[in-house]
Amino acid sequence: MIRSFVALAFLAALVAVGAAADTLILTDGSQLQGELVGVDEFYLYFTTSDGVEGAVAISHVRSITLDWTANPEPRIGEGEWLSAMAKARHALEGCRSAKWGVVLGGLVFIGGGWWLGNLGYGEFGELLMGLGAVATLLGVVAPSPTCAAPLHRVAILTRIGLEHGWIY
Repeated sequence: MIRSFVALAFLAALVAVGAAADTLILTDGSQLQGELVGVDEFYLYFTTSDGVEGAVAISHVRSITLDWTANPEPRIGEGEWLSAMAKARHALEGCRSAKWGVVLGGLVFIGGGWWLGNLGYGEFGELLMGLGAVATLLGVVAPSPTCAAPLHRVAILTRIGLEHGWIY
């Protein structure tokens, strides 16, 4: 009788530990339970409850929930998170400013064409100014990029930072 009670208590503790794990909800609807052990700009490193370690692309993660009752310790170092976050934010800012790079490039072509025209290279200068005008116009009228992938990476990493209390 005591043996069956001990076995039942052990099983209940095992189920409780398995239920109190970090959870990754993937974009296909499946869930991974285990523990977050690392991050970088593109991947979350996760150890499943079976002990299997692996990397999950952030683009495949819909959300993450960290269970602080099972493990109150930080999952990753603040420096590791800051490095991943800085790289992800840089990619997002680069994506959002790409449109203005086209505008600036077009303006440089217009200026270069004008300069060449003043040096006596009239037809080539006019060609450069025309190309610059087209590029500038396309840059101005083009819709802003959505930047969905870098925005998603920043959102997931922000969630991890919020969970750890590094940002408020």
